[in-house]
Amino acid sequence: MLAPLPKPIRHIAFIMDGNGRWAKKRLLPRSAGHKKGVEIIQSIVDSCFDDYGIYAVTLFTFSTENWNRPPKEISILFSLLKEFFEKKLDYFKGRGTQIRVLGEIDDPRIPQDVRDTIHKTVEETKGGTKNVFNVLFNYGGRDDILRACQKLSQEVKEGRFRPEEITPKLFSSYLYTGELSDVDLLIRTSGEERVSNCLLWQIAYAEMVFEPTLWPDYTPAVLKKDITIFESRDRRFGAIRE
Repeated sequence: MLAPLPKPIRHIAFIMDGNGRWAKKRLLPRSAGHKKGVEIIQSIVDSCFDDYGIYAVTLFTFSTENWNRPPKEISILFSLLKEFFEKKLDYFKGRGTQIRVLGEIDDPRIPQDVRDTIHKTVEETKGGTKNVFNVLFNYGGRDDILRACQKLSQEVKEGRFRPEEITPKLFSSYLYTGELSDVDLLIRTSGEERVSNCLLWQIAYAEMVFEPTLWPDYTPAVLKKDITIFESRDRRFGAIRE
């Protein structure tokens, strides 16, 4: 009988869903739900790093499909993200965390002050070596894969690689996540059971937990429950366990 496979979580990702429903239940504007959702981020990220020793934490904050939302709501989301980075920059620098913002952050539809704040945050934390905090912003999994294909095909055209030399490892290095390991655990809050174009390549063998708690109500205690679910899973990666 084979020994149990180790179950470390090196990379955890969250689809933070349910802000609007949280606000609606309380007869509040959707913006109140988004504000509350941002307020809990630090406690969850800290718990991942400090309680479980997870190296990389990824939050899906704004997708390429979210441009279909009302302009006022988009503006509020951008303002909250900018405010979060401004308030938390020194905190994450102090704890040795590298913040990466993954997606098309130079999209001209994004206000310049928001782009400037993102670039400043990424630049000032790039020396962090203790852990990584990824923020998926203006991100789509299909776009990520397409972008990698375009870059690799250009390099094949220039003679840097032959097509047969393109391996999964090489391809992965051209994705926004770069050298980071694939996602071990993907948690989506609010009870919705879909991945919504999130890290499609990187979650190929991720365990998934569809947590019914709305994101603004998510706590380290709920995180502990979800990680316990992960630990109960038998991760075989295509092998047969006897």
